[in-house]
Amino acid sequence: MELPIQMFGHIESMGERLEAIFCRDLDRPDEVMIQWCGSNMQKSAGILMRIFEVNSNTIRLTPLMFYVPDNGGGLFAPPRLENYDQLVKVSSELKLHKNSLVGTWGHESNEGGKVEFFIKKPMKVKARKLRNWSAFKSWASEKRAEGNFVDFRGHGSNTFTLSSTLHRAGRSRSERFCYETMPRFQGFAENILDMRFTRGDPDDFSVAVGLAQHHGLPTPLLDWTASPYVAAFFAFSDALANLSTRPNSTHVRVYSLSRALSSIASPIVSLTAPGKHASYLNIAPRKNPRLLAQQGRFLLTNIVDLEAFLCEAEKVTKIELLTAVDIPISSAVEALEDLYFMGLSAASMFPGLDGVCTMMKHEMNFKQKI
Repeated sequence: MELPIQMFGHIESMGERLEAIFCRDLDRPDEVMIQWCGSNMQKSAGILMRIFEVNSNTIRLTPLMFYVPDNGGGLFAPPRLENYDQLVKVSSELKLHKNSLVGTWGHESNEGGKVEFFIKKPMKVKARKLRNWSAFKSWASEKRAEGNFVDFRGHGSNTFTLSSTLHRAGRSRSERFCYETMPRFQGFAENILDMRFTRGDPDDFSVAVGLAQHHGLPTPLLDWTASPYVAAFFAFSDALANLSTRPNSTHVRVYSLSRALSSIASPIVSLTAPGKHASYLNIAPRKNPRLLAQQGRFLLTNIVDLEAFLCEAEKVTKIELLTAVDIPISSAVEALEDLYFMGLSAASMFPGLDGVCTMMKHEMNFKQKI
């Protein structure tokens, strides 16, 4: 049975209908993390469960590990639970329908309730198509004058989804990333950078996640920048570097986020928050000069399709959160030449020899027709 890596829905427990998330990683297809959040953090929890296929449209779930609230707004698996012997007797059976996964959970004590997760057609932002690079500069000036949209992100193709690298890699289990992937990375980083991360310190953990992101490890962070021109640089650079592998791509895309979302910043990394979340993190640029050079900010999310989430939030709140423009890839050379004249190049964005070489590669393309 093919299941999405993430679904949203509800779980009934003790007379309450709680928001729940169904999270899977493609490399561990027989496991699922189901987590839910209540009216207060103490009613929030999560269970890592084993998936058994009963038939072509039915699965049975049995518990592997239990997660409870920590002191930082997330979930963790304690080494020992007093009621573990009773908790392991929980099970669930769910049936896959066209647009949902529905069933019940139960316990031998007769406690139980309904479980439902939904597969929705994702909503997409209505991007504005611009004719050329000059039109983009006019749009950027409009955004500066309006002052409502303050963070930007560039994609080398307008067909790409607004998702983190971790989610694009087929992983949606935040608890696995937090408690399995990051400790390994921190160990390697400490040896290579000759620095120490204090385990359990949220600031050190956020610095480590920021380093991981900028050095290519898939993470649940998305890079944004305060400059629409930096965003355009990344979009066109990526498009130019991948022309041969994307023959059907015609436009790059630049997203912009409104102040209504970007004003939400947290110094604490709650990667394992039980509910849906998308919030900015204040990450110190320690051992990470790229962050300052790119005027960068990080958005942390446990949502696979962030674009759909923001569009749905707009529908509910009636507040515009996300906009986007598409610029022809044929404008790449003109754009990169113009950005170079502004002082924005790979050498300035990526301090070091790698950036210098990418800058020189772009210069070789300046006289070529795209």
